[in-house]
Amino acid sequence: MRGSAIGILGAACLAVGFGAGFVLRPVISPVAASPAVAAGVAQPSEDEATAAVRRHRLFTGTSLANATLKLGDCSPGGVGPGVTCMTQIVLDPTKPNASAQDRPIGFARVNGQWEVAVW
Repeated sequence: MRGSAIGILGAACLAVGFGAGFVLRPVISPVAASPAVAAGVAQPSEDEATAAVRRHRLFTGTSLANATLKLGDCSPGGVGPGVTCMTQIVLDPTKPNASAQDRPIGFARVNGQWEVAVW
């Protein structure tokens, strides 16, 4: 075989292998939960996370009482206790031009309720 034919055959085999791996991955290694749940670590619900953010005050004293939050994937906390979750947060939706911010927020369970641990 010539070198170019071997290269084409190798590329075709590689493409088939990647395709098969992509298609079979959910069957071989299903991941239905977030990394925190898979690791056996508790995580807040969206309502608990929203309540924790609304109780939290920024270091400037700014209240987040009107904040809205969508909770994304959580993973065990790397910086502090609890979990770190990707969130989409609007700090004050009552203000004009309020926009959502994508940011990780750390949550920890304190005395039976979730609190913001890392802002």
